[in-house]
Amino acid sequence: MDRASLLHLPARDATVAVLDLELTGLSPDHDRICEVAVVRGASGVVQREFQSLVRPNAPMSPGALACHGIGHEVLSGAPPFAQIAVQVADALDGAALVAHNLPFDLGFLQRELDDAGVNVGAYVSVDTLMMARRLFAFPRNNLGEVCQQLGVDLNGAHRALADARATFHVYTEMLRIVDPNGDVTVAELNELVEALAPNSPLRLQQAATLKRARDEKRTVALDYLSTGDPSFGTIHRKVDVWFIKLPRIHGFCHLRKAERVFRVDRITQLSLCEDTFEVPLHVRRRIG
Repeated sequence: MDRASLLHLPARDATVAVLDLELTGLSPDHDRICEVAVVRGASGVVQREFQSLVRPNAPMSPGALACHGIGHEVLSGAPPFAQIAVQVADALDGAALVAHNLPFDLGFLQRELDDAGVNVGAYVSVDTLMMARRLFAFPRNNLGEVCQQLGVDLNGAHRALADARATFHVYTEMLRIVDPNGDVTVAELNELVEALAPNSPLRLQQAATLKRARDEKRTVALDYLSTGDPSFGTIHRKVDVWFIKLPRIHGFCHLRKAERVFRVDRITQLSLCEDTFEVPLHVRRRIG
């Protein structure tokens, strides 16, 4: 499936490829992959799995060995990454790439794929660590804690296939909670994660105020961070809220005397005004 089509699928229905890696250490410059696993599925159902040990061209650090227990004697007969690169790429093809702390794993993976001469193109990706941080309020956001909080089994932690399986079910459970109707697309899910700050009651309060303004057709006053130049500071605006599709609102900006789309995460202050409005007839919705 192409990237654009995947982005517009409901996140709960889209095929995902959940990646987990075990490494020789934590240095992006010097350490390498020693185990890779991909769990692929959709709608909470695992469809297939791929797992392989990898013989790295880097020494195993004591910390990594203590974490995952993958020693030299286990890896001596494993293939180098180049020999399994095509299989890894096939496991990822046409799916949204999901991982817990995705940028970290993706840096190691992409280097190995590049070295092997295997091109997988641009990823549609979702980071369950960022979902945990911005959509939930767990005591900690490591995979073990998130699994415990969501009631997901994690058997054999710190091995790639076990962690990938657990992350697949974490992703499924998170979507069940934050999107019970299955309406949110992959693109909207990522936008929502980006728009919300960790544990922010302000964002929830602002969303409620905006919905009230739309329902009661009351203008809102807001301070809005510049989208073109964040260093510019805030601009005071009065806005008639016509439509809401979080994390965006579409309405009439009194400052610009024109329709505008605003990102909720750019709003620093928000209040209801006494002024009222009517949504123009035949207005074209620009969000959602």
